[in-house]
Amino acid sequence: MIQSTLAKPIYNFIELDVSEIYKYPQGIRNICDRHIHGMVVKNFFSQEDISNVVSQLTRKRPFPGSPYGDVLIYGPALYVCDADITQYCQEAIDFRKYCRQLFSQGTDFETRLTEILGAMSGDCPVELPVTPSGYAYTPTTIRVLETGQDMGWHFENQFLHCTPGYRHLETIVEPEDHLSYFVVLSAADAGGELVLYDLEWSQTQWSDKEHGGTKKNGLVNGKLIADVMEDYEKMYLSPEAGSLVVFDAGRILHRVSAVEGSRRRITIGGFLAFSKHREKLFYWS
Repeated sequence: MIQSTLAKPIYNFIELDVSEIYKYPQGIRNICDRHIHGMVVKNFFSQEDISNVVSQLTRKRPFPGSPYGDVLIYGPALYVCDADITQYCQEAIDFRKYCRQLFSQGTDFETRLTEILGAMSGDCPVELPVTPSGYAYTPTTIRVLETGQDMGWHFENQFLHCTPGYRHLETIVEPEDHLSYFVVLSAADAGGELVLYDLEWSQTQWSDKEHGGTKKNGLVNGKLIADVMEDYEKMYLSPEAGSLVVFDAGRILHRVSAVEGSRRRITIGGFLAFSKHREKLFYWS
């Protein structure tokens, strides 16, 4: 599941079965504090649960007017929003209803997510953020990669620090603790790996402060990241279907490699961050 171009992996990921999460009651805090870099929790969902869900995700093309290009993504995403996130919040209401229906034949997604994250974060409350006007953020999005599709390189900190839609969220979360989570619903036959580079946010500079870094103009030592990133060591994660992955995506450069074979890579996920003073754990997408 974990491979590296080095004899020793460059990042420390804990792999465990969901029945073993009691061994890591501070797992989320340990990632934030950099004692580890991530966790892979197997059997977060049963194979029956994910089969039921995947059988319903039959759409092959992006939705009309999608801001995500050729990649099919279900649900609104904060990182493509302007400062006014009212439409995002309204779409989040409908998407949460859709997710409840999608998982209605088995374990409810949000219930399971908050249960497991709570058990790994010192039993602190796990909540969706709420805007000053009372709207809840969306809990997640579903991403589908077809054969030949990938997800380009990025840091999650690009979104937190360089996106207008994050202005409210920035005021209520710890700015350095921006993690990513996702559950694999369908693993690709080959490819589709999470690729982690030995290059961190603190080593880079950004001039694009208002568009989530989407202009790809981040620099490292005065050179464009895209021009030099492959010079850095990297490691690969290929989690099996049903696994939950939580990792330090804010600080680690990463991407998803192109899917190979006939089976699509489908994940459901989003982001995590503690509230100020780490009294709550927020999740959103």
